[in-house]
Amino acid sequence: MIPVLTRAQMRAFDKYAIETCHVPGVVLMENAGRGAADVLSAMIEARRRPDTKSREADAISARARSFPVRHVQSPGQPATYPLEARVVVVCGTGNNGGDGFVVARHLYARGAEVEVYLAGKSEKVMGDARINHDAYIDLGGRFFELPEGAGLGPLHTALSRADFVIDALFGTGLDRPITGHLADVIAVLNDAAARCVALDIPSGLDADSGSPLGIAVRADDTVTFGHLKIGMLTPEGARLSGNVHVVDLGVPDPPILAHVGVVAEVIRRETVGSYFAPREASVHKHKAGDVLVVAGSPGKLGASLLTARAAMRAGAGLVTIGTWPEAATSLESRVVEVMTTRIDPNRIGPSLDAALAGRRTVAIGPGFGLGAEARAAVDHVVLGWDGFKVVDADAITHFAGRPESLAQAKGRLVLTPHPGELGRLLGRSATAIEQDRFGAVREAVARTNATVVLKGARTIIATPEGRLFICMAGNPALATAGSGDVLTGLIAAFACSMSADEAACAGVLVHALAGDLWRARTGCDRGLFAGEIPDLVPQILAALARGADPLAT
Repeated sequence: MIPVLTRAQMRAFDKYAIETCHVPGVVLMENAGRGAADVLSAMIEARRRPDTKSREADAISARARSFPVRHVQSPGQPATYPLEARVVVVCGTGNNGGDGFVVARHLYARGAEVEVYLAGKSEKVMGDARINHDAYIDLGGRFFELPEGAGLGPLHTALSRADFVIDALFGTGLDRPITGHLADVIAVLNDAAARCVALDIPSGLDADSGSPLGIAVRADDTVTFGHLKIGMLTPEGARLSGNVHVVDLGVPDPPILAHVGVVAEVIRRETVGSYFAPREASVHKHKAGDVLVVAGSPGKLGASLLTARAAMRAGAGLVTIGTWPEAATSLESRVVEVMTTRIDPNRIGPSLDAALAGRRTVAIGPGFGLGAEARAAVDHVVLGWDGFKVVDADAITHFAGRPESLAQAKGRLVLTPHPGELGRLLGRSATAIEQDRFGAVREAVARTNATVVLKGARTIIATPEGRLFICMAGNPALATAGSGDVLTGLIAAFACSMSADEAACAGVLVHALAGDLWRARTGCDRGLFAGEIPDLVPQILAALARGADPLAT
């Protein structure tokens, strides 16, 4: 498990380590700052090595599209000293500023040219932060105060010649909008050409919701302490955090996490790979799994084809598209491996019951339509059939204004909305959903009693049992029409041999890795056809099952 914590959990983590485990707070601050200094040292070293300089430049230019996360358990000191870089550290008067003073001291000791600017008066720096403030200054470190009312010209000048700027203004405890002088300081940081590295979290980013609190630092990299914070894993949080490096605090996690808990888990490739056990030699198509795809309508046939093809590539033994007579007639000239069956508009219930007989799972909704007949068919399957159902697209929209009816559905449900569809289901805008993705997905689970997959950068899977999973893979190449239909088919196929939650996590990760594999091969973050995604699935499954890197195949 890769744990993810809230603001309150991280505060409780530190409190438990200090008060119960008797690890002094100044030691935690030292470990955090030294870990960040080690990461910075590696960045500085990479700048001056010709063989890695171009790769570093590529990483910086790609940060807003890939949002990579790297766990740095024990980085040590991976650089040749003295460091050749000009570094400006901008500190606040709280503990995040204290972390900044630790980083400044270590980089100064390693030969970097360091300047610290305090966005306030020294007299306001207290406790552990004060210890590190005094240590840096008394060792001869260059230091300047920028209290409220002071001009920001000196900071502008320093940043114009800096290679790196360290954001140590605010940490995870910030829960109010930033205004006035401190907002002006952040604006100066955001205008700088220097590579910006935030400590723990970009200043101004809400650690829980992932929304900016008025204004936020746009970091190229974030060195976060101990564990990932949930607000960094939203699309906006990921954009502002850039490349994330998780550094160890020097305390064992299990006893503390057992006490404070976690809010979410990052989906691990190794875990998903364990779901794909080799099949027995005696497996036949029905044992492999029968999937019914209730999808498609005149003008929207592609959605049903994409869902069905994805289910086949993901291992379903038999896939049948159930759709309206006119659509079925058109499909029959286009499908080979996939079968079709007709939904009789005059006998919706009986014709669907015949199609559902013997099925393991159902994928319903893509391109199905929003008319009265489609609603009757969706209600019959989603609410009345007692098997596993992946509910997507139009099928979700049919429950707008009545999400609680889904809680009474027979069988297990997985809903796969994008923010607009979830907004319609819950009666709010897509923008409101994006402003609090975690709150919205929890509400959806509470009102529907379903597993809910909220799609987007950093897709979230929330379960009725209270678990929350986050996918860190994927890239903007997947932002293409039909991509969500493919995901629906993957989850439906995986559910033939997995639990609902396992199928949802596996489907989301495999789908995201397909986008990453395509980008690795083409070098491009756009131009992917949704129909290309299923063809990448088998080799991804093979790599996951043997514990290999799917992107290296």
